[in-house]
Amino acid sequence: MKARCSVKTDKKEIAVTFDDGPHSEKTPAILDILKKYNIKAAFFCIGTNIAGNEEILKRIHNEGHIVGNHTFTHSTWFDLLSIRKMTQDLQKAEELILSVTGKRVRFFRPPYGVTNPMLAKAIKKMKYDVIGWNIRSLDTVKNNREQVVQKVINRIKPGSVILLHDRCVDSELVVNDLAKYAVEQGYTFVRPDILFNLRPYD
Repeated sequence: MKARCSVKTDKKEIAVTFDDGPHSEKTPAILDILKKYNIKAAFFCIGTNIAGNEEILKRIHNEGHIVGNHTFTHSTWFDLLSIRKMTQDLQKAEELILSVTGKRVRFFRPPYGVTNPMLAKAIKKMKYDVIGWNIRSLDTVKNNREQVVQKVINRIKPGSVILLHDRCVDSELVVNDLAKYAVEQGYTFVRPDILFNLRPYD
């Protein structure tokens, strides 16, 4: 199991991904920005955050974005679970996403980006493609919007995958700034399935 984090390409194509949603306020605001710039993204959703936000998840899907599995619990100890318990957690999130979107996910991102042999076996059992990143914004650590934006801008190159979170204080403002910059520089945002030439759903 190897995470796909970027591609080598001369095309000025990049992907933006969001972890930890859906969030009742931030995710809709981000979706508005993405629609404004005609950007399609990937949202790696946590099962426990879907409850009560089903309409937001449905909107993510209906507006052409990819939904991925980010586990049901996003437990700090997820990577220490048995293969059976990991698989149960993943299946629970997958079934919830399926019940809302009508699609069975193929994309997975592990909590905190941490993987180990046990998780690799669970991922293989679930037949997931793991999507990583090569640009970490540190938006959950830095409280300075300008610093977050600059950190991403400094590393953007063709084939990059950007990691953001749709739960931070300035999430939608960061997205707007990055979208504006990237478009001005001639970049096109594409979904990870297009960037990596993968099938997004079963």
